[in-house]
Amino acid sequence: MSLSSALKPVREDDFVEYFLFPAGLDQTDVSLENCEPLLESLLAEVDKLSKEYCQRYIWHRDGFKVIIRKGDLQQRLLIEANDGDVDEVPLSPHLYGITHFGDNVQDEWFIVSLLFHLTRRISGLAARVVDSDGEFLLIEAADHLPSWANPERCEGRVFIYDGALYLIADEAQSKSYAMKDILGELQSDSRSKWVLSKVVQSAIDERIRDFPDKIEEDHHRATLYVPVGVAAALKENPQLISAAVLAFYNRDPIDLKVCRAMRFFPPESCVYTSAIFTKCLYAMLMHSNYLPDRRTGWSLPLATAPEYKAHILGLKLACGFEILASQAKASQSLETDKGWKSYFDSLNAKGYFQDNIPDSQEYSRLLGIAQDYYRENRDSMRFTPKIGEEIVSILKRNDYDVEELRKEGLDIPSPDDDSWINISPEELDQMLTKRYGARKLLSLNGNTDAEAFTSMVNDFLDQKSEFDGVDQDAAMAQLDLGSFRPVKPKRRPKTDVQNHSQPSPNRQPIDFDSDAFAAHVKNLLDLVIPEDRWDSSDNSDMSDYAEDEYDRNIEDMSPTRTAKSVKNEIQSYMDQMDRELAKTTIGKSFETTIGEPGERKEQADVDDFDDIETFKPVDIDVNTLKNMMESYQAQIGGPGPSANLLGSMGVHVSSASNGGPSKTNAGGTKQTDV
Repeated sequence: MSLSSALKPVREDDFVEYFLFPAGLDQTDVSLENCEPLLESLLAEVDKLSKEYCQRYIWHRDGFKVIIRKGDLQQRLLIEANDGDVDEVPLSPHLYGITHFGDNVQDEWFIVSLLFHLTRRISGLAARVVDSDGEFLLIEAADHLPSWANPERCEGRVFIYDGALYLIADEAQSKSYAMKDILGELQSDSRSKWVLSKVVQSAIDERIRDFPDKIEEDHHRATLYVPVGVAAALKENPQLISAAVLAFYNRDPIDLKVCRAMRFFPPESCVYTSAIFTKCLYAMLMHSNYLPDRRTGWSLPLATAPEYKAHILGLKLACGFEILASQAKASQSLETDKGWKSYFDSLNAKGYFQDNIPDSQEYSRLLGIAQDYYRENRDSMRFTPKIGEEIVSILKRNDYDVEELRKEGLDIPSPDDDSWINISPEELDQMLTKRYGARKLLSLNGNTDAEAFTSMVNDFLDQKSEFDGVDQDAAMAQLDLGSFRPVKPKRRPKTDVQNHSQPSPNRQPIDFDSDAFAAHVKNLLDLVIPEDRWDSSDNSDMSDYAEDEYDRNIEDMSPTRTAKSVKNEIQSYMDQMDRELAKTTIGKSFETTIGEPGERKEQADVDDFDDIETFKPVDIDVNTLKNMMESYQAQIGGPGPSANLLGSMGVHVSSASNGGPSKTNAGGTKQTDV
């Protein structure tokens, strides 16, 4: 659970959680006297190694931090106060941490690389890491996992140990492992049977191979023209740049009022300085549009001037520092803290005080623990007064020399080229190809008959659906796919609700006649639009409403009509629709059964429909296939209506050759690119 989840009504999705389990600890004993010394020693070693590993890394939002979590019920109540019901089963003692990475997912993978590093350096250390998607390490290597590795079977079974990835699960699923059993398996000599394949390990290594040696490749150095206070704060703590950029990027109307005042960082005295961003932070600052209030005192050069970029970036960053400084507050008493009141009420409802009388010795002890925990985690939250207090303290010390900062600004490194921030569509395709592999070109066989295709679609739509969807096996058996290559869909196991030998006493049997239900629905769907006698000699507007015509229309809508007569009626209306559309721009887009485009144009120019013999009806089969293929092309291989429909029918769309618009496969079947 989140360190600060009890302080937030809703947890955000941009987080990664990590758990570090030490070796040599009795997992069944969670008393303070026995586990505290070992966990404190582990905490000190982890802090030392992580500080060395992360010293050049710029965190986007939160850094890497772990705390001791013994896992007893009291501590779980403190952490999970607002997270719903609390499981009374104690957790194994461990170190726990959570990091919100915001818009830069690279922080998540940097933490993964750090965990691999820690397990190599600390003997017997086992690590587990998850995010809002669960076991995201397996998601990254999903293409290389065994077929039995589903989320339910792998949840809570993925661990990093000795620099390798382990999955404590097998196909038979013959044993249910508790945490102490999993740690025992990892620390045993037979652990090699649980290690994942080299292909899976390589998929993870591909994401973390640049850490920590190539951290600078994601950095961008920029020149800024900022107030002297900002230059002094950045010189003392360069990590403040992340908080300042995010404060400006997420500004609200109240923050804009603060930026108009600029009480802490007035623009009267500015200097040039050099700052290092991550590329993500630089892009966020660069593309945040902002025009300062002239009354504040900002004076920007022309947009075409060489120094304009340094001035506008410095202005935005100074506003971010101003927002942070304005949030600094004096120590707030818990009696007036609304967050503490909500947290206290939640603890009380969860039974944290164990029915102790208020002001009793045990009650006061528990209350003190809860207050200390709340203060610690409140101060560690993002954009809290703690960050602003640090900035204000730098300004109050006033131990920086303005002239020295100005001289340093005259001899700063040149800014990096930021042409990387603008990429062409071709460059984007190359980046995606490098990251995810070449995009497969989708094709259907070129000798597919349009009439057979539409017939196949109609056959599919006629299939009866069961409680869990269309019975695709039965549908596939009846479809004549011709040159399409079907792929047998994977069906999840079904439960035969009609053949339970021992039905539940709470469940009443369902008397459902599917045939009768289908017949009623078909009767509703078989209603036919009454024939419009467009060629009738009677031109009276009210003639269609004569008594005999009304009776005929009612008879036309009868569900007892034969299928042949219904088909003839529909065909008649379709022909009439074709004639009406022929003289519009829509009609020109349809494929007809005969005639050239010029002939179709001449037909479209006809103002009446007396010459029925020269009319060329629309070829519905060809248009259906054409529209399906155009829709599929528009999806560019992604999910969509046409892909879902074709996939449900078992139509497999294969990759096309790179050598031309069409190819011939091993079976002699010609394929045409979509």
